[in-house]
Amino acid sequence: MSLLDAVNEAWGWTGITASRIWAHSPMGHLLVSDPDELFFYIDPDGMAVLPLGSQQEAQAYLDEPEANELWWGGELVEKARTIMGDPPEGSVFNLKPEKLIEGDYCAQNMWTWPLIELIHFTGSVAEQIKDLPDGSQCQLKIIE
Repeated sequence: MSLLDAVNEAWGWTGITASRIWAHSPMGHLLVSDPDELFFYIDPDGMAVLPLGSQQEAQAYLDEPEANELWWGGELVEKARTIMGDPPEGSVFNLKPEKLIEGDYCAQNMWTWPLIELIHFTGSVAEQIKDLPDGSQCQLKIIE
């Protein structure tokens, strides 16, 4: 399965239909566009899709200091890289599954994910918890 297929399968419930992946960050964030060349930012650890508009609007968003820090992962990625080295080809840094759901951002909670697996996992979890109020308790169950 391609990354584009994974995006559409896992995040299609948000209403996006990605036709192109422009870039991915060290933490698996994606910049994608749809057939109308509208751009979206997929934030897997934030479990969100942000509509950005045109290519120029997407670039303006990514040029903002806060968005740029989010994209590159800053000190978190630097520390993870020091601990683990560079991720294997096709993989990215991100939080371990339970820490991702908790939002517990620290280098000791990081690991490397195959990017396609991260996109599938976060899209599925985001869909399942989208209607829960902030602070809700949840339990992660593994189903084979």
